[in-house]
Amino acid sequence: MSSVLTLWRAQLVSARGALRQDTRARMTWAIGLLVDIAAGLWSFSALSGNLAQWQAAGQSVLAIHLWLLCLYTWAGISFFAVIAVVSQGFGNDQAVMLMSLSLSPAARLRALYGLIIFTGVGNWIVLANIMIALSLGTKLGWQALPWLLMLDLGVAATVCISMIATLLVIRFVLQHLRRAFIGLVILGASVETAFLLFHTSQYSLHVTFPVQLVPVLTSAFNVLLLLLILGPLATATGTLYQNAFYAMEGRSARRTALMLPGMRMFSAWLSRYRTLTGALLYKGLLNQSRSVFTWGRAAILVICVALFPLLQKVMLAYGFSSLAQVTVYSSIVAILAVVEYAAYAISSEGARMSYYLLAPFNMARFLRARLVSFLLPVLSIGLTVCLVLSWRQRLSFYDAGVAALLMALLLVGYTLFIVWGSAFDLDINQVAGGTMQTLMLEELPVTPRRMQLLGLSMLLLAGMVLLIVKLPVVLAILALVLLDGVVCIGLGKVCLSRLSNTKV
Repeated sequence: MSSVLTLWRAQLVSARGALRQDTRARMTWAIGLLVDIAAGLWSFSALSGNLAQWQAAGQSVLAIHLWLLCLYTWAGISFFAVIAVVSQGFGNDQAVMLMSLSLSPAARLRALYGLIIFTGVGNWIVLANIMIALSLGTKLGWQALPWLLMLDLGVAATVCISMIATLLVIRFVLQHLRRAFIGLVILGASVETAFLLFHTSQYSLHVTFPVQLVPVLTSAFNVLLLLLILGPLATATGTLYQNAFYAMEGRSARRTALMLPGMRMFSAWLSRYRTLTGALLYKGLLNQSRSVFTWGRAAILVICVALFPLLQKVMLAYGFSSLAQVTVYSSIVAILAVVEYAAYAISSEGARMSYYLLAPFNMARFLRARLVSFLLPVLSIGLTVCLVLSWRQRLSFYDAGVAALLMALLLVGYTLFIVWGSAFDLDINQVAGGTMQTLMLEELPVTPRRMQLLGLSMLLLAGMVLLIVKLPVVLAILALVLLDGVVCIGLGKVCLSRLSNTKV
């Protein structure tokens, strides 16, 4: 255990030293703090207003909603924990050093768990505790302590479960995609069949506990689960981490390439255009068509369109008109399709940027070509979803056209910001030395600057949505045009200066 504590202490000392001496680390920390404060203030105001209603409805209603609040918090932290496992446990110097040390599998697993808690989800845990503690403490008093204890212990168990689930996927699913897909279909069919049989049998199991005991029993279960995973099962889980690391280091992406239908035809058509824009479009289309994540994005698009009736009720509760619903929802669906890899649009070029800097064209042309290579798929997806939702909402041709125009202005401004903003994370000495490093550099926004860029882009997106919802149509169009112009001119000059000062 002493070696694990030493690794945790070294990580904290390294983070403290970076904040003291590294200007980039301080800027990243400041941006992260700004995003956390904005998210915390919004969450605190929303939760405080709802707590009074839940408390007035009775203890049982309050307990149910507090349970849901904890579940939502655990789900959000689980998402960031998965990203932290990939970034901290694979494909970087820290992971290689951790794997090369003479540690037992159990110690290596506990060290990885601590790194995920400290550097991966630590800020989100602090934010959730402050926001929920202030909200519950002002309304419930001392009754909030059991729920806060359940929240923290649940976070610890959730991070551990997310870590194991990620390791299982990397070790077994990514290596055998076709078998995993067939197994997932069989498992889904079996679960649905069992649910139908259980529902038709009209059998119900009622187990009730006093409301005061619910957080206590849940906390006890989380403690037992955490002790079991980090205790007796730590050796087996640490061996799983070791095997997953070795599997990803020696994995060949060519064996699992699944080309989407029609990609070869589009690639052949783009290969005829010998321009910088055509070359970037061709490269991006070829890379994405071979990526497993493209299949997931396609499935997410279909699911999002199918979930529109459910989320429509939420938008109606916030005063969204039919025009605003179509505009905002189609824009968000289009952004979801590219958001995780748009944050590396320029920074992922790495060593390839040396060739761009030496090529016989200026950086302004490269920035425009890189922007177009992302704008075309974003606008295509957004326009398709907008037309589908306009037909479903029975909008007139005029309203559908206005929705498409507002959507295009929103997507142009957002894509401008996130694509050109990714230049500030550029490192021309960065080379992908394996499949996991390629995944981290070109598929997942796992670096601190990319995460902060995503946070700032979400703030920009929220501001654009407010303009569409609160202003009349004409004023909203003018405001979006003005905002897009400011982002294009201001960020374009700063980004161009950043690239021009980059030395080969």
